[in-house]
Amino acid sequence: MKSCYSFVFLLTFCLLCYQPITAQDIPNASFETWSGGEPVNWHTTNQPFFTTVTRDGANPQDGSYSAQLKVVTTTIPFVGTYSMPGVLSTANLEADIINMSFNIWGGYPFTGMPNRLAGYLKYQPVNNDTCYFGWALSKWQNGARDTIGLGYAYKGGTINDWTYFEIPIEYHIWENPDTMNILFLNTNLADGQTHTNTKMWVDNLSFIYGPVGIDGITFPDDIRIYANGETRRLIIETSYSNPLKLTLRLFSINGALLMEANRNMSQSTEYIDVSNYKTGTYILQVSDGNRQIVSRKISIAY
Repeated sequence: MKSCYSFVFLLTFCLLCYQPITAQDIPNASFETWSGGEPVNWHTTNQPFFTTVTRDGANPQDGSYSAQLKVVTTTIPFVGTYSMPGVLSTANLEADIINMSFNIWGGYPFTGMPNRLAGYLKYQPVNNDTCYFGWALSKWQNGARDTIGLGYAYKGGTINDWTYFEIPIEYHIWENPDTMNILFLNTNLADGQTHTNTKMWVDNLSFIYGPVGIDGITFPDDIRIYANGETRRLIIETSYSNPLKLTLRLFSINGALLMEANRNMSQSTEYIDVSNYKTGTYILQVSDGNRQIVSRKISIAY
């Protein structure tokens, strides 16, 4: 029995693919609308001989349906026996199980910068199987695709009841993306085991924004400021060729100085903990002596 082992690289590859369109937010997030055997605006590994993703109305977490992903093993006459994993993605998928090849392209248009992907899942593994899922934001610029941010997770063990999950994203570049990809893979393709009939259910997806936000995303060439909502920290990254003595100041919206720190920075990263500050708006200022380099409005939602 054979598996499409090119799927081993599926998660990372899928999350960084691209196709320009114009839209926003998670499409068909509760999998209520289906056409041609697939949820609208999503793509699957369904094909002749393999139906790996189906609409399930028996026990949805939200609305009338959820998406069920299943590992399917089929004997193709005069060819052989093959296993196909259940894959659900906002990118286009094309698997040639006979030639053991896989192609992926596209992605869903998106310009937001959320902190987490949230949703609900159930899982019934076979032979100690593991499911993988993740999401990424990217942007096409200067003839190449840049990864804006990436987050992923995995689950093992039986999950019979709908279980809530959140996947935080780690931003690598603080710029608006143009493409979003979400992917669910219901099986471990690298362990050499047969996982026929492993099942995964997914429903009620959403993006979570906050709690810490930055006003504006354009910065001088050698400095970037962004926020990590999970740890409630501001992050200042610099890429100066020579060290500079920088002063970091945090003000209330009324102009009261709340924090001041001096740092020698070149190829450096500094963190400012804002977990003890109340909900509201603040100003972060970075200066080099008497010269202000950048000033940003900081919003703390909760």
